[in-house]
Amino acid sequence: MQAFIMFRHGKISQEWRDKFYGRLNVPLSVEGVKESIEVADALSKLEGLIRVYTSPLERALFPARLLAERKGVELIIDPLLVEIDYGSWAGRHREEVMADPIYWERFRDDSVRAPNGESIRDIRGRARAFWEKVKGLEPKGINIIFTHGGFLRALFCELLSLPSRHFFSIEVLHLRAMVIFLFEDDNFLIRGMNVSASEVGKIITLSYW
Repeated sequence: MQAFIMFRHGKISQEWRDKFYGRLNVPLSVEGVKESIEVADALSKLEGLIRVYTSPLERALFPARLLAERKGVELIIDPLLVEIDYGSWAGRHREEVMADPIYWERFRDDSVRAPNGESIRDIRGRARAFWEKVKGLEPKGINIIFTHGGFLRALFCELLSLPSRHFFSIEVLHLRAMVIFLFEDDNFLIRGMNVSASEVGKIITLSYW
């Protein structure tokens, strides 16, 4: 069995919270930095952690680097884990972007791209590619992933074969985990959503029976 513990990055600085930022390398807030350190501290207590994956964007890379250094495990920076590319919308206020009919059309037709950016189908394809790449790796154990809300929503839709209109049907909180177990027959179990780092160890060791 393999365990994949997937986190959205910490809270970003206040001046970016009412804007679309996507792949822009926006900074963490003071709170986001503090909580990222706390999460790395909590996860460093896990036994059986073998790899740490991260998006190349600093808001995800920061806790990933801390954790990998503390545990002495491999840090893998994977561009597949990056946030959705909002193209020309990046840096613009949410109200302005959401007034664009194309924004809403993306949920009816997931091949529609943000201007000069990605579609929901594109990010779903990246999420599927990442999953197919990592699920068969050896040795098996606990894999920690730091990524973004868009990526986690896309992976959730892919794993459960949900239509893209459900892209926002799952809440993805900052620095809370999606816990996925993968078994030898390629069956998987989503064992927790929005799990705090301090509870991850308990979730892993819980038995259904």
